[in-house]
Amino acid sequence: MKPKTKTILFILLSFVLGIVCGLFIDGKAVQQLLHQQGKRPANFQKMLTERLKLDEHQAVQLDSLLESRRNKMETRRKHMIAMRDTMQMEIRKILNPEQVKIFDELNQKMNMRGANKWERDTIEK
Repeated sequence: MKPKTKTILFILLSFVLGIVCGLFIDGKAVQQLLHQQGKRPANFQKMLTERLKLDEHQAVQLDSLLESRRNKMETRRKHMIAMRDTMQMEIRKILNPEQVKIFDELNQKMNMRGANKWERDTIEK
């Protein structure tokens, strides 16, 4: 493989890995916020309401805010996954068959790690 091809492949793979890591880090930060001290998102509002002694109006506003953020994060996650999939298809176009096989194996390993994490997080909810 030519050095120029290796460099381009390395840059593209780094970019894909950056997006994947960004998705996981972003999701992890939101989960930590919503799962304060191991609590589920539904209990997060209850905990804040009790500790901050929110009145009914504030509790409704908080619930609305949290739900809005959850929806935005889910939309963002779906958009990032679509971008990742498109980028992977574009990367495959520049690879030879042997490289495609290796690339697919790398993606499968990353997807398994992500799926396992996603399943754990979903089960906790």
